[in-house]
Amino acid sequence: MNLCKYMVIAIILINLMALSGCSAQQPSAEETKKFADPITENMLLAMNEDNYSRFSQDFDDQMKSALNETQYKNTIPPIKAKIGKYISKEFVSIENKDGYIVVLYKTKFSQESGDVIVRSVFSDKNEKKYISGFWIDSPKLRGN
Repeated sequence: MNLCKYMVIAIILINLMALSGCSAQQPSAEETKKFADPITENMLLAMNEDNYSRFSQDFDDQMKSALNETQYKNTIPPIKAKIGKYISKEFVSIENKDGYIVVLYKTKFSQESGDVIVRSVFSDKNEKKYISGFWIDSPKLRGN
């Protein structure tokens, strides 16, 4: 009976190891920060310069369609009018969600006394990282 019990445990462990090997490896926090920090920094600095081509250089195709240059010109200036220019960022967290990597930053802007939360969403295509989503949230933007 003991042999049977150990066989069942061994089979369960082997199956668990096999299943864990099938899942895609998610990058560590440090690996994620290596690509996320400079891409997000570039976008925030490009906002300061009103430079759409620099701002969008790491967009995936869907993001380029969703936030084309016309949309950018209709969206970003009103945001900057409320919160000012980007000053600095601090990494907060990483979440893997539905095949995307979501990175949160706590940022400072010149005309916002509270924290501005920046959420950069990354996808991976042919081992290159792309921006698939980008959100900015703050008390002033919410009208608080």
